[in-house]
Amino acid sequence: MSWETLWHLAITLGLGLLVGLERERAGKEVGLRTFSFAALLGYLSWKMGPLYTLAVLAFVAVIVVVINVNALKKGTSVEATTAVSLFLTCFVGMLVAQEALFVAVAVAIFMLLLLSWKEEMLVFTMRLQRSEIHAAITLGLLSFVILPVLPVGPFDPWGLFSPREMWWMVVLISAIGFANYILLRLYGTRGINYTGFLGGLVNSTATAAELAATVKESKGNLEDTAFRGLMLAKTAAFLRNGLILAIFAPSALPAGFVPVGLMIAVTVALALFRQARDGEAPPEINVQSPFSLRSAFSFGLMFAAITVIGRIAQQFAGNLGFYAVAFAGGIISSSSTAATAAHLVSQGMISPLVAGTGVVLSSISSALIILPIVWRSSGSARLARKVAWAVAAVVFVSAVGIAVNPLVLQQYHAIEAWMNGN
Repeated sequence: MSWETLWHLAITLGLGLLVGLERERAGKEVGLRTFSFAALLGYLSWKMGPLYTLAVLAFVAVIVVVINVNALKKGTSVEATTAVSLFLTCFVGMLVAQEALFVAVAVAIFMLLLLSWKEEMLVFTMRLQRSEIHAAITLGLLSFVILPVLPVGPFDPWGLFSPREMWWMVVLISAIGFANYILLRLYGTRGINYTGFLGGLVNSTATAAELAATVKESKGNLEDTAFRGLMLAKTAAFLRNGLILAIFAPSALPAGFVPVGLMIAVTVALALFRQARDGEAPPEINVQSPFSLRSAFSFGLMFAAITVIGRIAQQFAGNLGFYAVAFAGGIISSSSTAATAAHLVSQGMISPLVAGTGVVLSSISSALIILPIVWRSSGSARLARKVAWAVAAVVFVSAVGIAVNPLVLQQYHAIEAWMNGN
C-alpha cells in the first residue's frame, strides 16, 4: 500500500467524520461512525469495481429504508435529509477514489454548510417575500439561459459594448449583493457592527440614511452609534469597490490599493474610536433586495451609461475626462463606476493607473454625498460635524494615496520585474 493510498483513505475518513459529527450533534440516529463507514465504503467499492459499487449503493439504500421505517414507528418525521447526506457521503468517498479531491472536499463542505445552517436558512426563508422569490427565479433564468447566447466581444463600431462580459459583471455583482443581503437579514440585528458593515455592502447610501434617521427618532441619543455604523458602512463600500476591481481587472488593483487601503484604514479607525454603548439596539436597515430585477437592470443601465460617457469623455478630454465622469458617477453608484473602470481597463481602453484612480475618485464622491444625507435625515448638527471631519480625513488620505501612487507603482513594478527575472 502506497503513501498516496493512505493519504486518500485519511481524507475519505476525515470527510465522513466531519459530516457524521454534524449529524451526531443534531441528535440523529446515524452519526459519526455510520457516515465514516459510508465514506470508506464508497472509496473501497470504486476501487474494487462497478459490481461492488452497485452493491454498496444498494446496501446504503437498505440502511436508509431501515432508518426511515424506525422513524415512522417512533412517530417522528422521515429522515430525508440524513438519507440524502448518507448517499452523498458515499459518493464523496468514490470521488476521492477517482482522485477528484477538490470536488470531494467541496461537496463535503457544501453539505456541512447546508446541514448546519438549517435554522438560519429557515428563518431567512420565512422572511423572504414572494416578490423576491419570483424575481430571483426570473433573474436566474435570464442569467443562465440568456447569458450563454449573448455575443462574445464588442458588437458596436466603437468597441464599447461586449454584451456577454457586461451582463456577466451585472450578474456576478448582483450575486455578491444578494449574498450580503442574506447576511444582513440573518445577522443585522446582532449589533451595529453587523448592521453598518453588511448594510454598506448592500447599499451604503441607503444605510447612511437609515442610520441618520435613527438619531432624529432617538432625539440625539444614538449619535455615537450612528456614527460608528456610518463609518463601517463606508468601510464596506470601499472594500466592495476594491473587490470589484480585483475580480474584473486584477492589473488595476495595485493602482488603487494604496488610496483605497488608506481610506479603509481611516474609516475603521474612526469606527473603533467611537464605541457604541452597551445595550443600544441596532437600527433596522431597510434596503432594496439585490434579487430585484429592477435593481439588476438599473445597475446594468447605469453601468452601460457610465461606460459610454466615460469612454467619450476619455477620448475628448483625456484621462481628466474619465476622472470627472468617475467622480460624478460615484455620487449615483460607486459600484457601477468601479465596474465601468474594470471593464474599460480589461478592454484596453484605459490604463490600470487611470482605472484605479477612477475607482478612488468614485469612492471619494460616494463618501461626500452622505454629508447632505446625514444632515437632512438626522437633524443633528453634532453628527453632521463628526461626519464632515471624517469625510475630510478620508479625502485627505485618498489624495495622499493618489499623490504617492506613481512612486508606489514604480517600486511595485521594479520588485515584480526582479522576481520574474529571478
